[in-house]
Amino acid sequence: MKKTVSMAMALGLAVSAASLCMAEDTIKIALTAPMTGNMAQYGESFDNSVSLACKQWNEKGGVLGQQVEVVLEDTAGDPAQAATVAQKIVSDKDIFAEVGDFNTACCLAAQPIYAGAEMLQVSPTCSAVNFAVGSEWSFECLGTQDVQGEFMAQWAYDNGARKVAVLYLNSDWGISVDNGFANAFKALGGEIIIEEPYNDGETDFSAALTKIRDTEPDALYVACYYNDGAAINIQKDNLGWDIPVYHPGTVYSSDFLSIGGEAVEGVYTNVGFYPNDPTPEAADFIEEYNALFDKDPDYYGACAYDAFNVLMEAIEAAGELDSAKVRDALAATADYEGVSGSITFDENGDAHKSYIKLTVENGEYVVVE
Repeated sequence: MKKTVSMAMALGLAVSAASLCMAEDTIKIALTAPMTGNMAQYGESFDNSVSLACKQWNEKGGVLGQQVEVVLEDTAGDPAQAATVAQKIVSDKDIFAEVGDFNTACCLAAQPIYAGAEMLQVSPTCSAVNFAVGSEWSFECLGTQDVQGEFMAQWAYDNGARKVAVLYLNSDWGISVDNGFANAFKALGGEIIIEEPYNDGETDFSAALTKIRDTEPDALYVACYYNDGAAINIQKDNLGWDIPVYHPGTVYSSDFLSIGGEAVEGVYTNVGFYPNDPTPEAADFIEEYNALFDKDPDYYGACAYDAFNVLMEAIEAAGELDSAKVRDALAATADYEGVSGSITFDENGDAHKSYIKLTVENGEYVVVE
């Protein structure tokens, strides 16, 4: 019942947010996101943030003298649906480019379709090392798991961990996260004593956690999204297992805190955007987002806001709606001061980003100095 209500609320907000950017004779940009399913919170965040960015561009005259319209498509976090949506988008000759998707599996499933149509695909949050390099038309604004893995591995090592166990979602994304962290930790001189996968949709992690606990690691690295992360930490506590837990930034969500409760106290994660301590670039974004949606934006919404904005800036720099020229302008993006941090694309279309250390204290995320 709770999930049904949440989904309905997400859909209601999505319609409301998308209506901020509707007009005739516009530059149309597709936004693909999981508006339904167990990643719907991320989809809502994408929709709200991109709609706000679109509204701001239109209020200052649009792009190339034209208003911009966001065409929202729901992929439900499902790769097959993402591919179907991509076919629909490239078949619409009025759509110039796509921003999305949230997860790696959807981005990779849709990639050959956008590439075949020579349509730009700008993902706010796909961090797989094989994504942007896979097509000259693909860019990502989060930074790869190799870079984030090095950051988290160094943190765990600096905190004294020498033997780490990894529990990871068995998907393209999860494998990428596991490899990024594990390779970096081993390069520091640490040992990865077990790498245990779990399948999407699993809810009982007790057997995997018991197996991992028996290897006696110093710390646990869990590659998951917020819903699985909360359940894993709860079940870890139910086993009476007290161990430092590290997560990638995908657990940075209010739902992770509300579902996990006391079980997620003390976990470690990272973000590139933290609304309680904003940069000057982020302060206005947070204020306007809060005024429109009565809540603070999250990290992934900030990345979606930046992804849309770097695309708009590239269209302006290209001077015309020519996909190849806009692609070249995107590729030349350097030191763009976004709300989720500075963005510079490398030769593959991967963003170079910096990250902030967070832990959970008294039910809230706090910065670790």
